[in-house]
Amino acid sequence: MKRNATQRILLALLAVVALVAAGCGASGDEPAAGGGDGESEGSTTTLAEASGASWGDLRNLCGPGEATVAPGEGTSAPGTINIAVASDRGSDLRPGLNKELWDASVAFSEWCNAAGGIQGLQIELIDSDGKLFEVESAMTTICTEAFAMVGGAFTQDQLEFSGKPGSDFHECNMIDIPGFAVSPEKGLSNGQVQVVPNPPKKKSTQWLIDFKKLEPEDSKKNIVVYGELPSLQVVKTQYDAAVQQVGGIEQLPALPYPVTGLSDWTPLAQKVKDSGATSLYWIGEPENAANLFKALREQGWEGTIINETNIYDDKVFAAGDAAAEGILVRTTYHPFEEASQWPAVQQYLDNLAQYVTNGKVASLGLQSTSAWLLFVTAANTCAEKNGNVIDRTCVITEADAITEWTGGGMHAPSDPGRENPAECGLLVVAKGGTWERLYPEIGGTDDDGDGFHCPPDSVATVTEDLGVEAKINPKYPS
Repeated sequence: MKRNATQRILLALLAVVALVAAGCGASGDEPAAGGGDGESEGSTTTLAEASGASWGDLRNLCGPGEATVAPGEGTSAPGTINIAVASDRGSDLRPGLNKELWDASVAFSEWCNAAGGIQGLQIELIDSDGKLFEVESAMTTICTEAFAMVGGAFTQDQLEFSGKPGSDFHECNMIDIPGFAVSPEKGLSNGQVQVVPNPPKKKSTQWLIDFKKLEPEDSKKNIVVYGELPSLQVVKTQYDAAVQQVGGIEQLPALPYPVTGLSDWTPLAQKVKDSGATSLYWIGEPENAANLFKALREQGWEGTIINETNIYDDKVFAAGDAAAEGILVRTTYHPFEEASQWPAVQQYLDNLAQYVTNGKVASLGLQSTSAWLLFVTAANTCAEKNGNVIDRTCVITEADAITEWTGGGMHAPSDPGRENPAECGLLVVAKGGTWERLYPEIGGTDDDGDGFHCPPDSVATVTEDLGVEAKINPKYPS
């Protein structure tokens, strides 16, 4: 494969990751407000010891016990449980890709092991680095050695289904509670439970409802700017369904751009301005977004930019604070800037600072941690029900049975079992080179709980055929 073609694929995959991973967000390498400065390094251990290894409002997660892993499900040594964490952080094309998933997993496993493990089982992590194009090789090791996949994700997660017994997710009866799912193949498969689901056939409309209320004029005419690649069409299709359900928003003809970016964004910005659009929805990475936003402001366009959570990233300010001023971003997670108000978020920051040198602070790190919390909750239930034996079928069944989940208070209520997107969320706004809450006001009229707005009937269904069949393992819940 020629390198320029590889780069196009990579950038497109990155855009998909950023947009389909619900809860994905601030992903700068520098610590965010409230954590990572080393001042709170002792607080996580103190909390674990004082409350029996609790996380936020989740109690008694990790500790001593007599659990064992079912025979033949991984090759864990006595007293341990092998867990694979997927990422692509070793990629030559984008070093450190999804590093936050690995960092969060290391931090959580160290914290849990220090408290006694999962019912006495020490967590042994398998670093499953797919390096973007080596997923099948990573899956071969996972199928051979791991009990489960937890808290990670491959950018090309459709490659988990190789069709080969030794490397196929279903053929080796693997289970996964991922940090996120990217492809429709993965998102529609069973044997996996997402903590903040983003199913390919459904889309939250909460943020669009709130946008219309806050900006009744700017929301009238909306234009989508998206990277030219079929995989990104899924994201656009989801967005189209959400806009149609909300109503009252005229969708103008979408404008594509090369996923590798442009040397000059001015012509595209001029097309946006000439379209008469009063608002814009971007599908792509924050770095390219910053360049377009700068060009738009230079062209005198004064509309509102409304975006997915991947734009909640300080990289958006790279082209200047003025270019990003006023950008609206939806998130289902509590902002890092408010960490002091939400103990579970602060615990993530403290834990990362304590256990990982130069740990990457990101909303995907929160999502990975939430996945670990769900896994441990399900494993504990299985140990209690099955005479201290933890097996894959029980774990994925118990995780699938949970219908309300907040990751101990890190994010809005989600429904992992039914795989519906979260109906609740909030909007942050770029202001003065930083991020702050815009809506709802905490404790205000539209605060439906813990600072999230939850309008009724705020999930749209995608009726368009995505051209992908669900991959089903009959052994597990579907």
